[in-house]
Amino acid sequence: MRDIIAGLFLLSAVLTSSVKAEEQLTATIIGSGSPIYNENRASASVLVSAGDTHILVDMGNGAQANLDKLGIEVRDLSNLLFTHHHLDHNEEFVPIFIRSLLGRNNFTIIGPPNTVKLTEANLALYKEDISYRLSKSQRTLAERQKAFDVRDIQGGESFNIGDISVNTIQVPHTIHTIAYRFDYNDQSIVITGDLTYSETLPAFAKDVDFMIIDSGGMIMTGGRGINRNTKKSSGGSERGKSKNKSSRTRAHLDLADSSSMAKQAKVKNLVYTHFNADAVDTDASLKKIRKNYSGTVIFAEDLTVLKKADNKHTASASNINVSYPIVDTGQKTFYSNDGVISLPTEGDDFFGQDGSYIINEPSYTDNQDGTITDNVTGLMWHKDLSDKLSYKEALDKIQGLELAGHTDWRIATLKELYSLIQFTGAVKGEKAITPFIDTKYFEQPLGDTSQGEREIDAQVWSSTEYVAKTMKNDETVFGVNFVDGRIKGYPKYNPRTRAPNKMYFRFVRDNNAYGENNFVDNGDGTITDAATGLTWQQADSNEGLNWQSALEYTENLSLAGHDDWRLPNAKELQSIVDYTRSPATSGSAAINPIFQTSSIINEADEKDYPYYWSSTTHLDGPIPEKNAVYIAFGKALGEMHGSIMDVHGAGAQRSDSKTGEPISRGPQGDMIRVKNYVRSVRGGSIEVTTTASTENISQYSVSAKKEPQLTNKKQLSSSGQNKFINRLDKNGDGKISSSEFKGGANHFKHIDKNNDGYITVDEAPTGPPKQR
Repeated sequence: MRDIIAGLFLLSAVLTSSVKAEEQLTATIIGSGSPIYNENRASASVLVSAGDTHILVDMGNGAQANLDKLGIEVRDLSNLLFTHHHLDHNEEFVPIFIRSLLGRNNFTIIGPPNTVKLTEANLALYKEDISYRLSKSQRTLAERQKAFDVRDIQGGESFNIGDISVNTIQVPHTIHTIAYRFDYNDQSIVITGDLTYSETLPAFAKDVDFMIIDSGGMIMTGGRGINRNTKKSSGGSERGKSKNKSSRTRAHLDLADSSSMAKQAKVKNLVYTHFNADAVDTDASLKKIRKNYSGTVIFAEDLTVLKKADNKHTASASNINVSYPIVDTGQKTFYSNDGVISLPTEGDDFFGQDGSYIINEPSYTDNQDGTITDNVTGLMWHKDLSDKLSYKEALDKIQGLELAGHTDWRIATLKELYSLIQFTGAVKGEKAITPFIDTKYFEQPLGDTSQGEREIDAQVWSSTEYVAKTMKNDETVFGVNFVDGRIKGYPKYNPRTRAPNKMYFRFVRDNNAYGENNFVDNGDGTITDAATGLTWQQADSNEGLNWQSALEYTENLSLAGHDDWRLPNAKELQSIVDYTRSPATSGSAAINPIFQTSSIINEADEKDYPYYWSSTTHLDGPIPEKNAVYIAFGKALGEMHGSIMDVHGAGAQRSDSKTGEPISRGPQGDMIRVKNYVRSVRGGSIEVTTTASTENISQYSVSAKKEPQLTNKKQLSSSGQNKFINRLDKNGDGKISSSEFKGGANHFKHIDKNNDGYITVDEAPTGPPKQR
């Protein structure tokens, strides 16, 4: 065994492991538990890796089993580090040490005082056993003793492991304890070990990507607050000192301490580990944490992997504890105001649009039993759509539905249904081009043009009903149109006959919490949704901006000590809609009142609330690239029959021109405002796009993609009644929209008997106009 060297030292010359510049620095939580046995959690241990360099920090019970699950050989560990010498942190040191000796690599052991003593004592104790095992490969213990170093440190030392820079400090605990900071290639990780409040830790952990910290003070299910030494509810402390003078000396943090230090250090991701065997109430605990810290909070589990995604923007972890993960839109093409452009980088025009950021990429599993599992959301879906059903028929059908051995199917909520939308789709008016859903997994028909439907008439209803009414008096159900890429409210009943309208339905099961928000006011102008892991600007832009200006506004925003704000994509923005609210029923925008929302005077001279831009381009029309998605948090206005009204409901998703002048267009006369408002977002699991990549664009199947039925139009010429339709029907869909009609609005309204915005064959005049 080599001589022990005290004080400051440099290990890079001793340690032969090296790290390539392109490798990422990662931390894997090997054990997230405590001394109390828990079959779901090993005891304290973290693996720090970069390339072929693997550094194991602490070696609690279960560490070897979890390393084996990762395919990491103990013999390949280059360094064994201790934070302190409590049994739950070093229980498996002896077998790991012996297995390392039986390997063929050099390695180093580093820790606080007594690390050398611990190593030497066990080496002496197991000398004969180790020698016997080495002899089987014609090696000796004397040879292997030259392969490792063991050293005590006090805290304050700095050294290198390959190209990884390691810094240390001593932190307060019941025995001598070391915290470690690992820096490599603009990536950083701090592991604190067990501790109480430390005056020096915030500076030590300044701007670190991940701070892995003692989980003391977590609130357990049932509302119990845990402070492992004081046995009292954790309500915060003053510099880590107990307010109760009769309490024993504290050994662990409470949530006020850990969140306060994280806030001071401006850490990007606060990772809690070292949980006891009871169940943690993450929602209640997070509320306490949010009183100080507004960044990403991760409640670690065994084998949680932590890695930085980008130098500026929030890092991602494989196991952020959220119940409502937002699935990426799939959009990877980049757009200007009216065309496709090459990948913009930070500072370029149009940087910050949807394609600039990748969140949770879509991932599905076909279960080969008529169901599809969404690997991001945890939702299980019926692969096929139902037949077209009324809302009541769908409720009746779901009661007796058994599919793939499951009977707990339900009609999807709007937020569940919208999780499936993909903005790689395209549409041109009423003509389908490519679907807004992955048809490799999900069936998606088109409207039956042979029956007078448009290709886009394939809407899927949700279970979310509009709390107000559309078209002045229609009971309304929200649906997603995966053919034209929109959310709209659709009348529950035919306005003229009062017969129930019928739509498609897609049934779902599992993850009943999906779509439920958990907002926390951080007290600094930001709101965190603990359900999604996203943090939002509490106020909005307070003015309307065109799309390019909206991108620039957000990319230049500095708020609550953060400058990594972005314009939300369509699905992130829709996640904060509150469908229990509307201007007509709650006198508010369709959003939780914890947010501050500007009011406007709309086109009907009413008090209303804005449309909000997303970063997502919506491909539709003659110049498809010129439109971007917005969500209406106020009324989704249109002009029909000469009246301006809420045609699709607050919470609808439509699209607006990126530049130009306000107009009214389309069958429902959508109000195109051009200048919409902004509410910025940050956080979540995100990567910044650095290279161009290809979008996953689905195609309609041959059977689903019905060609326009030209026979309909030919048949229309056989009578005077059909000649009227034939003369004005420019798009060949067998009916006349208000934009195709050549007469006045009142004349159109007079002919359109059912007020659905179209003149059909049974409504059209049967002969020439009467003489007056």
